[in-house]
Formats: sequence, structure tokens, C-alpha cells
Amino acid sequence: MRGWKRAFGSWMLLLLLASAGWGSSLVTDYEARFTKYFSDKIQARSVLSVIMASEDELRRGKVPTLNLCIEDAVVEGVRYDRLLLVMHDVLFTSAARGIVVHSHGESLLSGGISKKTFQKTLSEGMAHFAVSELELRNGSVMVKGVYDRRLTFRVRALMRFTGSYVIDGEGVAKVRFDDATNDNPAITSLDVARAMANAASVLSFRNFFGAPLVREVMVDHDMVWFSARSQ
Repeated sequence: MRGWKRAFGSWMLLLLLASAGWGSSLVTDYEARFTKYFSDKIQARSVLSVIMASEDELRRGKVPTLNLCIEDAVVEGVRYDRLLLVMHDVLFTSAARGIVVHSHGESLLSGGISKKTFQKTLSEGMAHFAVSELELRNGSVMVKGVYDRRLTFRVRALMRFTGSYVIDGEGVAKVRFDDATNDNPAITSLDVARAMANAASVLSFRNFFGAPLVREVMVDHDMVWFSARSQ
């Protein structure tokens, strides 16, 4: 996991250095235009584009490699601390009001979710569950807390769930909780586990650029890291 974190940080740095290396005023101008285009379409605190293209390619409306460094993003209701999107063979047109991306080839997406961000997403989706402990390590997700809800009468239970990410056939990764403890037999652990799995960070990018499918998920050191690729 540390290797993934170092690689991701180094990749971001290399992209910034690559931008400086291409360095022409035309490239810089188009990077600003792409940043504006994607900032309008992605819910995020920060979006930075780094393009690798010659001036001639830009004039013809083509970018061989376009990289987007995204921070504090929300995609399909899930929060991500960082995302890195790499798009190849981007075709676009440019007008006075900005650019329009028409098509692109393969896209690669990677990113990470911190423990703090994971818990925030979980708490927003599980209003009746107060998380007291969360662990993301050794490939597993452990959530402990108090389930408290008023139906006909008030029900309350101290519960603990342990599970791991599973990638389905559609390239969506979701936590499957396969172990639970519960001190109140009046509450069904299975029902709460299902709700917990739906509320936890579901990694899905079917409505994102290129609709990349999740290929790998790694959980450790209080982080969730993933990689995805378009078909």
C-alpha cells in the first residue's frame, strides 16, 4: 500500500513536471481551457489538466494524452480525496466560449479515499448508525458503532461489521460484510449489514468519463485505493 501511495504521489509530480516541460504558451492556454471544461462537469474542489500534445496537434483538435488531477471530488455520491484520470486520443473543437470534447480513446482512472472521507460518506448514508470505530487495513473494512432507531418503539444495539471490497461483473466495487456481532437479537444483523454496504463508499464510475470499470481495490493503512480502466 505504501508503494501505491508513493507511486500515486510521484505520478502527480511527474504530470506537473511534464506540463512544465511542454511549456509553450499555446499548450498552457489549452490546459486552462481543458481545466475550465472539466471543472464545469466534475463536482470537485480542484481540477487541473495536464496535456501532452504538440502545437500542431492542438491546432488540429487532438490531444494524444490528457491527464486530470482531481481533488476532493464527489462521483455518483461517493467522496474521493484524489482522482487521477488519464484519457488518450482526445478529439475536441475549440471556440470563443471554450472547448468541447467530442470523443476519446482508452481512459484510466485511479484514486484514493482516506479514513476520514470514508467515514463521512458512511455516516451520511447511515443516519441511524453512530460510528465509534473504523479500520481500513489488511484488505478489510471494520465498522463498529451503535445502531439507534425509533420505530414503534426505540431499538438500540452495539454492532460490529467486518468485510472487504468485492468487484462485480459490471466493474463496480462494493463492501461485502461477511462477519457481524450484535448485542440485540431484536435487530437483524443481515439487514443492517446490507444497508451499511450500500452506504459505504461504492466505487462506481458508470456515469464518469469513459465509464471505466474498477479492476483492483486495495485497503490498508486507513486508506482505500483503486484502479479502473475503460473497456
